[in-house]
Amino acid sequence: MMTTAGFVVRLLFALMLVFGIYNPFGYSYYHWLMSDSGDWTVKLFAGVTIAFLLFIHIQATWRSMKLIGVTLIVLLAGSLVWVLADYDVIDLGDPTVRSMVALSCVAAVLGAGQSWSLIRYRLSGQVDSQSLT
Repeated sequence: MMTTAGFVVRLLFALMLVFGIYNPFGYSYYHWLMSDSGDWTVKLFAGVTIAFLLFIHIQATWRSMKLIGVTLIVLLAGSLVWVLADYDVIDLGDPTVRSMVALSCVAAVLGAGQSWSLIRYRLSGQVDSQSLT
């Protein structure tokens, strides 16, 4: 059964994954990897773990939403960014804001993809057989 808390947890995990890989503030796997400090075996293990988690997220998103669903979510996020920029809520001229918006959109697509089948069941009113007991 899909709850709001479950959706928020999935979205937060996607945000942590995407912003953990790269963010404009310098506290990310990318920045850690590019620094000369640290043990390369730990960096390799962290990179393989991140790649595994990202692969699972992308695969689950693609399987639940398919091409049309991913395209529609990307278009929805892009149009929202366009509206916010048009009304001067966000300044896309600032590279930091631009990268934060792009990373947030990627995380939103992954988070929505993780929850899409559950959202679809809730919107359509279908009941899972496990929910009947």
